[in-house]
Amino acid sequence: MNNQKAFLGINLDLLENPKYKNLDSRAMMLYALYADRYSASMNNARLGNTAFVDDMGVFIRFTNELAAKVLHVSKQKITDFRKALVDLDLIKVVRDGLKGYKIYVYPVQQTPKDVELLLPWKNHTISVQKTISTWTISSKIEFCKNLKLSSQNVDVNVSRISESTCSSKPDTSLSHSSLSHVSLNNNGLDDNAHARKGKLNPIQSSQPTQSKPINPYNTLPEKIKQSFVKTFGFVTKQVALELHTLIKQTDVDMVNYVVESAFGRKITSPIAYVKAAISNALKRGDRCVQDMINYYENNVKKPKVKRNTKKSTKPSKNTPYTREELDILLNTTEEEVRTYYPALFLKRLQLRMQKENRKPIIPIYKLGE
Repeated sequence: MNNQKAFLGINLDLLENPKYKNLDSRAMMLYALYADRYSASMNNARLGNTAFVDDMGVFIRFTNELAAKVLHVSKQKITDFRKALVDLDLIKVVRDGLKGYKIYVYPVQQTPKDVELLLPWKNHTISVQKTISTWTISSKIEFCKNLKLSSQNVDVNVSRISESTCSSKPDTSLSHSSLSHVSLNNNGLDDNAHARKGKLNPIQSSQPTQSKPINPYNTLPEKIKQSFVKTFGFVTKQVALELHTLIKQTDVDMVNYVVESAFGRKITSPIAYVKAAISNALKRGDRCVQDMINYYENNVKKPKVKRNTKKSTKPSKNTPYTREELDILLNTTEEEVRTYYPALFLKRLQLRMQKENRKPIIPIYKLGE
């Protein structure tokens, strides 16, 4: 089995275009990270998730701490690299209150044609030319009718025939600069939809048209959407499917409670955390949010430790009394000590006298001595 690893691509125009000749190679790696995250945000937007879309377009969130760990540099270096990308109009950074920063990723400018390429053997752009096939359904049927087979009846059953009927257009560039802002048009087949209309098989035309599949994100409860986006940042299609399954197993409030309780924690796999918490709750027999809260209060939450304000009767290192003598002095009056414990009273009296006589001696000197 051939296990292929994912890779992070760098736009060759960053290396060839003279505009970026002073850009550090590590800053190019940082831009590649931003561009990769931007493509993920763009895909989520196309699926209906607008968590990373605003009036300025699609944006990403990528902290300097994470970028420093990935590129094995300091946080200050990431700040310098990001400033260089801003100066070259490759990104735009906007402060978003206490949530951090929004980063808008812009395409790389293509290398001018008059520039001599440093890597001429590399394909800087990939061109795809679309042609119209002449081998259509009608021509296939006519071909079968013209076959002179005396002893055989030809039964033509055409099913699931996909044709390349795209109209001829100029070469399409697959560089990052053109793919970042390209609009989808059903793989270019819309231009020929009218040409094929009316020539369909009667059996196919009588079949009901399949409706567009419903996006699971759109059917999620609104409170789940808001709490998940606030806690973890975004909801993918697969995560939305998993959340629907958990809601069917329990209810909306229990799933929402688990998501909100994870706010502020460092969790690498959000949906795995939520699934584990719900699974443990079902194993304990929890049926509602209050059951989960009671379990947390009684078994997870640490009780407050009360400070012991009672004076300790343990003798210190410098005290002349034993522990038994301290207990007597603390629990009896001075008259009772004098009457019932004369030895202890005498010891206490001697210690008092020693303390009173322990006054500092100040020498007196006369002038001239």
